[in-house]
Amino acid sequence: MPPREKTWIFEPAAVVNRPMFEPMTTTVHPPPRRRSAWTFTQKIKRVAWAVLARPVWWLLPAARPALLRAFGGVVGDQCRFAASVSVTIPWNVRIGDGVQIGPDVKLYSLGLITIGSHTVIDRSAHLCAGTHDMRDSRFPLITPPITIGHGSFIGVDAYIGPGVELRAKTRVWPRASVYRSFDAGVELSGNPARPIEARTEVLS
Repeated sequence: MPPREKTWIFEPAAVVNRPMFEPMTTTVHPPPRRRSAWTFTQKIKRVAWAVLARPVWWLLPAARPALLRAFGGVVGDQCRFAASVSVTIPWNVRIGDGVQIGPDVKLYSLGLITIGSHTVIDRSAHLCAGTHDMRDSRFPLITPPITIGHGSFIGVDAYIGPGVELRAKTRVWPRASVYRSFDAGVELSGNPARPIEARTEVLS
């Protein structure tokens, strides 16, 4: 008879009872604390402006300048505001004489917005005097002011960004987006907006 083959039995040493995949240990940090930029009094005034003043704004066109003044704004004589104009913070607007502001204009006045006399802000224009610091994880509110010089014209659906200063008699064409300041008497178009003469030289 052929010799019998030997059977080898391997007995493992001590077996450690642990899961095949161990969960990663991570440290969870709480989100940074965000604080409101508005005082309690300012919050009350904002609620009063949104809830109580808006019906008066819609129903009494002649009372609109007086209403802005009652909430701390500065408005000159013979100014006209369309019913659908949106003013975020009324005490942050400074408006000269004879200013006309058209339908659906947004005065996002988280910061100061100054509009010189005899300026026209056409339909759906957006003056945005507020943004957030995206480099800070708390996204704090920053409110660079906007200044529009006297005798200027802001066209339909134009955008004026935070911190922009436009000197006297500036004309912003429809749907232009202005992100930096310009001297007096220029005409701006495009996105980003540039003086018309400069655009003509590039095209030629």
